[in-house]
Amino acid sequence: MSIRPIDIARELNISTSLLRHYEKKQLIPSPERSSSGYRLYTEESLHYFRAVRTTTLTYGYHATNGIMAAIQSHNFTTAFWLLNEEQVKLNQRKNISDQTLSLLHEEEWQEITLLPTRGWLTIGETAERLAIPETTIRHWTKERLLEVPRDSDSNYRMFDEHALQQLLFIRLIRASTWSLNEVREILAQFQADSPKRMIELAEQSLRALNELLKRQMIANKYIYALIQFLQPDFFEDFPSTDFY
Repeated sequence: MSIRPIDIARELNISTSLLRHYEKKQLIPSPERSSSGYRLYTEESLHYFRAVRTTTLTYGYHATNGIMAAIQSHNFTTAFWLLNEEQVKLNQRKNISDQTLSLLHEEEWQEITLLPTRGWLTIGETAERLAIPETTIRHWTKERLLEVPRDSDSNYRMFDEHALQQLLFIRLIRASTWSLNEVREILAQFQADSPKRMIELAEQSLRALNELLKRQMIANKYIYALIQFLQPDFFEDFPSTDFY
């Protein structure tokens, strides 16, 4: 029995044009057509659409392309490793937010922003103190996320207290769900004479990452259901202890 596009769209709370977009992107197998040209979506199609919708919301189109291509080819283990890569990235972002939040406590903050008598740190000293790679700091300055003046004698970049605050701030919000343009907008309003504002943003970042983790679990649920439908005997819920 075929399922009407409008019924699938209503279940997923999207438009029928988005269904066609997913099909055009080859995220689902092309459906058969009726003699009059109407798409004949099936129960399999519905499973694909559920998986695609939750996966694009969670992982974005680039990751979803690879995951769904692997599933359509029945390379399920490949799809699992691609999912695992995305989960590792989220865990890394969570660790960065946790580390940044711990650095913002008063004693740590005072130690981090303590400067030598010349009043600034080199890029190498800054990278070591903040545990941010030099290449990352150079990239952020190249992207003009922060402006760091140079010493007239040595031509070294001079990272003062404000620059250190900005770097921690950038690392924090880049670990969350903000784009580069959003980072620029937030930085334009950035004032941080104390870590209070950054602590608020760190906590906001953690809440966003927690929500994204929840979305990952939902996407994985529908990917599991899709694979279970495509190959019912693929998963063994309770294997013997020697399954390795």
